[in-house]
Amino acid sequence: MKTKTVKLNFILNFLRMTIGSLFIVLTTPYITRILGPESLGKVEYVNSIITYFTFFSVLGIPNYGLREVARLRDDKEKLSKLIIELSIIIFLITTITYSILIFFIFFGKVLIQLKEIAFILSANLIFINIGYEWFYKGIEDQLYITKRFLFIRAISFILLFIIIKGKNDYLGYAFIIVLIESGSNILNFINLKKYITLKKINLKELEIIKHLKPIFIIFFATIATKVYSELDSVMIGNISKRAVGIYTTPNKLIKLILTAVTALGSILLPRISNCLEKKDYNKANMYINYSLNYIFFISLPISVFLFLLADNIIYIFAGSQFYDSVIVMKILSIIPILIGVSYFLGFQLLYPLNLERYYTYSTVLAAIINFIFNYFMIPKYLEKGAAIGTVMAEAIAMGMLILLSRKYLKKINFFSFQRMKYFLASIVMGLIIILIKKIQLKIMDELLLSIFGGGFIYFLSLFLMKESYLIEMWKFIKKDNNKNI
Repeated sequence: MKTKTVKLNFILNFLRMTIGSLFIVLTTPYITRILGPESLGKVEYVNSIITYFTFFSVLGIPNYGLREVARLRDDKEKLSKLIIELSIIIFLITTITYSILIFFIFFGKVLIQLKEIAFILSANLIFINIGYEWFYKGIEDQLYITKRFLFIRAISFILLFIIIKGKNDYLGYAFIIVLIESGSNILNFINLKKYITLKKINLKELEIIKHLKPIFIIFFATIATKVYSELDSVMIGNISKRAVGIYTTPNKLIKLILTAVTALGSILLPRISNCLEKKDYNKANMYINYSLNYIFFISLPISVFLFLLADNIIYIFAGSQFYDSVIVMKILSIIPILIGVSYFLGFQLLYPLNLERYYTYSTVLAAIINFIFNYFMIPKYLEKGAAIGTVMAEAIAMGMLILLSRKYLKKINFFSFQRMKYFLASIVMGLIIILIKKIQLKIMDELLLSIFGGGFIYFLSLFLMKESYLIEMWKFIKKDNNKNI
């Protein structure tokens, strides 16, 4: 199967990331101001619960499927057999999970009070499972993914301003969430027939059982991650719906920014898996090193920006009524670094080597730590306590992954002086931003000057330190020859 160059895949992924960021930037101020903390909190609270059911229904298939599709994409018959086997598992689990969800919506004590919102958001459980997003990522068909992404975002953007007019339009907001997250999945399902064949598939030869062990290993990691990422909203919501709105606003912005941190890694994961399948270890190590450098290169300055400019960001994107979110963003500002490194260790280094169990160990431990911190801190500190619990969980997960990966980190010189340059450049950039804030400009002017001025100083510092990755990254992206990439 012919695949696109890394250059094109990266550009298309960057385009989606940029459009997605613009979508959030343009719609978040409108949504937060029109709906307000109370209505916004209702939808986000229910959505966090529905998300649990959705993740149970997909098991570990998205991550497992992506890796296996990347390995088998050059053999259409084996690829088709894989898709059929995984589809049977998806159908059975989706049916069971959705039935349980409907029962909780109409008979549970929590969702019965918000059943209209819950019923709308429950559609995500079905549509996400028939979307086969992992298949298209595995074959690296970034062009199709991008076209579909732009189409759905355009429709969602228009409908958002048409539907949401006041605080009582929270059901419309729930519908928009479903459209954004699942709107293109029917198209994915229909388009799948172009890539697989059923002619040579013998149903008696299907091997469904062999997929269950790795799927469930990955499943536990996926669920643990989702539990402690959504547990905050659920536990806060049991005490204060308004606090959920205060917490989710900076949390959403952080999650949005994380797409930039993991952008190159998500492109290289299927490529690394394919290289290992072909036993091309030199090229696999090349991609792994590029990915790690990129994560340090982008996550460190982003964390500095978030911490020093939290008040500007919250005021501009959410308004003065969300000012309590500033301290939450400052606490969460280290998350891009922690998750960036954990993502690299788990999905770029260990996962292609079939060592997903190590990633599972770390995420389960993180979920336990997160619950303990939340249990003791949320009742007293609400959203601030949840933010501290999240940081502690991610820090412990990263530390455990470093410990479990130490054998493989030696091969890529993880703690090299070359990568320390990103820390030094980020410190210099931070000092410049502090000086800019002392000038006492208007909030927007201060934010823009800090971003562009601080960014310039960051790149200048790396240039003066003769940081080679800037040049290497540019050469890497410019390569057009599939034989070399």
